[in-house]
Amino acid sequence: MAVDRSTENGRDRQVRDLEAAVLAMREALELAQREADDRLQAATAQASAEADQLKEMIATLREELEAQAHRHAKALQEQKQQGADEVRQLQATVQALRDQLERTRQ
Repeated sequence: MAVDRSTENGRDRQVRDLEAAVLAMREALELAQREADDRLQAATAQASAEADQLKEMIATLREELEAQAHRHAKALQEQKQQGADEVRQLQATVQALRDQLERTRQ
């Protein structure tokens, strides 16, 4: 019976060792999973922050582009108006010269 008891004690020890090894592996796996989850959460937060920055940059650039387009359209309109004014002035000058020429011919 002593052999049986030592064999039984040996098996109990092996079972306990295996249970301890399984527990250690489970804990290591859970730790690795938590670390992976933490890295994923940090990467997600960083990506979200970068996306927000890009959205702000896009909005700023869009506003700047719209303002620039507005300034350009306004400058173009002013140039058109100035050109039309110059044409009217030239037409008035031509008419005045014609009138003057007509008076000198009479």
